[in-house]
Amino acid sequence: MRMRVQTHRLLLAGVLLVSLSLASCGSAAPASPSESMTLKVAQVTNAISFFPFALAVRKQYFAQQGLTLDPSPPPSMGSGSKLAAAVEANAVEVGVGGITDVFTISRVDAYIRMIGAVSNDLLLDVVVSKKLEQESHLSSSSSLEQKIHGLVGKRIGISAPGSATDALVTYLFRSQHLDAQKDVVKVNVGADSAAMLAALQTGRVDAIASGAPTGEQAELHGIGETFISPARGDVPNISGQLFVVAYLKQGVIERKPQAVRAFIRGLAQAEDFIQKHPQEAEQMLKEYLKLDDALAQATWQATKGSMAATPRVSKQSYEVANQFHVKAGLIALPLAYQDLVATDVIEKALSGAK
Repeated sequence: MRMRVQTHRLLLAGVLLVSLSLASCGSAAPASPSESMTLKVAQVTNAISFFPFALAVRKQYFAQQGLTLDPSPPPSMGSGSKLAAAVEANAVEVGVGGITDVFTISRVDAYIRMIGAVSNDLLLDVVVSKKLEQESHLSSSSSLEQKIHGLVGKRIGISAPGSATDALVTYLFRSQHLDAQKDVVKVNVGADSAAMLAALQTGRVDAIASGAPTGEQAELHGIGETFISPARGDVPNISGQLFVVAYLKQGVIERKPQAVRAFIRGLAQAEDFIQKHPQEAEQMLKEYLKLDDALAQATWQATKGSMAATPRVSKQSYEVANQFHVKAGLIALPLAYQDLVATDVIEKALSGAK
């Protein structure tokens, strides 16, 4: 399994290096600032952690700021590595993806910058079967130490080796001085929530690591229970960590400063709307994820506190994410906040500067 994870990381790094080489070959000198108000924007997927961005698109907040997204609506790339490669190759100017991808790209490109927080908290849960709870005599109210030790020797479904779901399992086991490569069996079941639930229901796995609303679906259908939830505060050391962000290359900031600031202001409008109109936001979330009333309510209650209230990237949430990635084995050393977060650009945008 360790070799598969290393292979995954090497493949991603290789894709990024090739993309960077292609992008740099034959490139002209840096262009002077342009008044262009068009940006090529893409995201990883339509998931709960991307909701503020989706709301900004739906309510046309970017358009209200004079910004045109090309294309509109922005495409979903399907994986963080594909989006990262597109950003590096200049096929996408602004990417909306996990902070993990930003950390990864920064190892081959020193000019990657974050320009906005989209969601906080690691919006992934460990969901267990009813059978596991019954046999272990544990529940969601048990202590974190008890719950992690209750997973020893079990089969846990993850989306893929080297993924955020894999990292969460690794982090949890390491927190108890356990080895996630030896003390648990990781089963690659893919990222599709229906496939994950099926694996849990049929007994192929004893638990799954997955994002909302998978846990809520398991509970509503009597399949299992959300056992460990960072967003619920079950893992205090990673509570509030930065999760999904908007990012780009420094060159985009220099070429299209007005467009970048308009993007940040549009995102800020959406995040402000969510804070001020939670009931309307819940209805939009229901439509966004195509959920029924009961599931939408359960999902919103579990995740609304994780929606970023502002594009500003707090140093605290950044550092919590930094430490999580180091302890989960995703990066070797912490990465400096000032090197990756474009605080001056964010502040200028939110101050109203054009």
